[in-house]
Amino acid sequence: MITALLRSSIRRAAVLRRGLLHRLTPMALVTATALTATLGGLSAPALALSEFGQQELDQSRTIAVAKPVDNGRFYQLLILRQVSNQRACWQELPGQPTRIDPLLLNFDFTGICDRSVDSNGYSVRLAGEDLNWQYRLQLVKQGGQLVLQAVSAANRAAPPLTIGRTNGLGEGFLKVSLDPGWRLTQRLYNGQPLGHVYVTHDQSLAALAGVPSAPVPPPVTTPPIVATPPRQPVPQPNPLPPVVVPSPPTLPGPPSGNPGAATNYRVIVPNTSADTQRRVQAVEPGAFRTTLNGQSVIQAGLFQEQWRAIELQQNLMAARIPAQIIQGTGVVPPRPNPPLPNPQSPNPLPPTQIPVGRIRVILDPGHGGRDPGAVGIGGLQEKEINLDIARRVQQILESRGIAVMLTRPGDVEVELEPRVDQAERMAAQLFVSIHANAISMDRPEVNGLETYYYDSGSGLAQTIHNSILRGTDLRDRGVRQARFYVLRNTSMPSVLVETGFVTGSEDAARFRNSEARGQIAQAIAQGILTYAQQTALAP
Repeated sequence: MITALLRSSIRRAAVLRRGLLHRLTPMALVTATALTATLGGLSAPALALSEFGQQELDQSRTIAVAKPVDNGRFYQLLILRQVSNQRACWQELPGQPTRIDPLLLNFDFTGICDRSVDSNGYSVRLAGEDLNWQYRLQLVKQGGQLVLQAVSAANRAAPPLTIGRTNGLGEGFLKVSLDPGWRLTQRLYNGQPLGHVYVTHDQSLAALAGVPSAPVPPPVTTPPIVATPPRQPVPQPNPLPPVVVPSPPTLPGPPSGNPGAATNYRVIVPNTSADTQRRVQAVEPGAFRTTLNGQSVIQAGLFQEQWRAIELQQNLMAARIPAQIIQGTGVVPPRPNPPLPNPQSPNPLPPTQIPVGRIRVILDPGHGGRDPGAVGIGGLQEKEINLDIARRVQQILESRGIAVMLTRPGDVEVELEPRVDQAERMAAQLFVSIHANAISMDRPEVNGLETYYYDSGSGLAQTIHNSILRGTDLRDRGVRQARFYVLRNTSMPSVLVETGFVTGSEDAARFRNSEARGQIAQAIAQGILTYAQQTALAP
């Protein structure tokens, strides 16, 4: 358990960092976050090295597992840890390779088990140095087995470090046996144990790169999944004049000007090739080619509201598209208001007394683009469910006078840090991340709602969770505390809602039903409205 003093120290450090970022222009912000951050003369890796230590774990109580995605087309690294002896968290099944039955999914494992399912919860540590900024973990199929590798995020030509293997292929969850010298340890912060797990080796990166690993057959063509190297800024050919959009410490949340005001913000992309236009339209379908100051560009959007322009710019940059914002003058034609989803669905939301523009909410549809998230029964893709529900929640909240921003308005891949940064720049008061859960395809009986929070989001999590249970027939799998990146690094109350299991027979059928998804969205929106009214949120 992290002490109150530790929470305060972490929060002060995060606030200081965000204060520095707020002083950057939108374009500079994208560049700065992609580079190595500095603070007080120390680089980010050096700063982390001075703060974080490691604690040895009982290797018999910690296990690395290859979790199948999309019927085994891809695999995700899952690290499980037995915290107490109250109940077993997993079971090893006989055979080769060793299959794992994740028992913790059958009960409330809070305080009994820990699970880390992405790079929020684990990283590579060599010779006492955390390589989270430099290396990412992935599982690849090679020669009839799965191989766990650490790959360089900065230099894709660098050979990967081989960490472990499954010693065969099979259905379901597979145990990853670590190669000699590798082990799992626990992160320490100022001597306090955290939930983060290190995949650890005592040799340095330079030394380990020269250590021959066990022979691995040539890889097959199946692409790896699990962790994506951080995006790097894309050089901008033939740049237009510098962006002149002012960057206040925090963006205004709701639009406050007159629709006929003189100032507007145009989001453009200088490269007008057919391939670039297709990529831009994947993020913003209404994008088109035009001429600006005698130069051909792709116009992705024209807005009266500065914050909406920056939102689109950041989503384009996240897709490695060099977008710019040009400030101009003129009236922006009003955009038609989309109809509310499922107007015939029962139990419509009651009217709210929240004035227009008072509340600012970030909705975070998980995954997107090349990252489908969980893939379930009948090919259900989590990214599509998340975005559909988030858009419906956005429409409902905006019709009730709430200013809403989506971290990804389309099918685009966005890293975790830009999602948090959007919330901080918008000065959002609430952050709601929307996901769908998954387990093995042979466990269709596992269904239900889970809602997570880290610190200040406890009340918001319980309110939204209760609202969804009242508005749907989802099974209740509880409200839990977790250390997801988007929950730990946001300064406002933040929650992550797992709206059901794409691998569950009940939940998968619900996800395929438009009206049922609308009921989930209405319930999430009602939970947000209820919490806002109960806590008297103010801008």
